Amino acid sequence: MANQKLFIEKTTMEAARVGNSMSTTYTYDGSRLTLFWRNRKVAERIGVKAGDAFIVRCDGSEPTISKLKVPHKNDDLLMWLLSFSKEDRAYSAESYQELLAQRREEYDWWGYQDWEYKGDGYAFTLCNRSDCGGVHHIASFVDRKVDKELVKEVFLKWGRGIYWPRVFAESILRDRFGFTDCDLEELAKAEDSIWWH
Repeated sequence: MANQKLFIEKTTMEAARVGNSMSTTYTYDGSRLTLFWRNRKVAERIGVKAGDAFIVRCDGSEPTISKLKVPHKNDDLLMWLLSFSKEDRAYSAESYQELLAQRREEYDWWGYQDWEYKGDGYAFTLCNRSDCGGVHHIASFVDRKVDKELVKEVFLKWGRGIYWPRVFAESILRDRFGFTDCDLEELAKAEDSIWWH
């Protein structure tokens, strides 16, 4: 079995499946999250709001639930929101260039194309590997204070969607970076919005 991510997005009074688990379901009434296993209540959380996220551990026995932990440092959080793993993060321009060179040599990708989103004190490099298709996150760095203005600048340049549910990502942007409804609306209206349409 596997750990399942559960993102709270809207009220659901009818039992909904947790990820791809066959036996674990949940309901959410706007404040109370109730977890069921084989139609039996096994856990309950009160004070849950839209945008909260949990890890449900499903190992074949009664599942357990805990809050999804996000990175504590804002630079790591920004890179994490853009789906760069710990191994793909650097914290200076020099270490970023070293990481990028290492990744290129390590994988020796033939016929791939990479592209970069960068600005003052940050850069993010992705590549398109023709040998296995798709887009891969290969290196990133942020070496300046991560605040609302930097996050907004990065997200407006990003030009591609992010992989987190919108309600969850907006909750992080509000709580950690002080985004307002107007800021979020600006991101949504951008020509290359980070939100999947």
